[in-house]
Amino acid sequence: MELLHDLHREGLTLIVVTHDEGVGRSAERLVTMRDGHVVGDESLVAAAPSA
Repeated sequence: MELLHDLHREGLTLIVVTHDEGVGRSAERLVTMRDGHVVGDESLVAAAPSA
């Protein structure tokens, strides 16, 4: 997973398909699908506090 995070930090966009919730939660964005349809789309990155 660290290799994927390193590539993302270098600017590469990655799509990882997994059934492992822990792997999914290590991403910045989690898109959940069921039966070929998007049923969830959430940002896992905390928003920066506004000044």
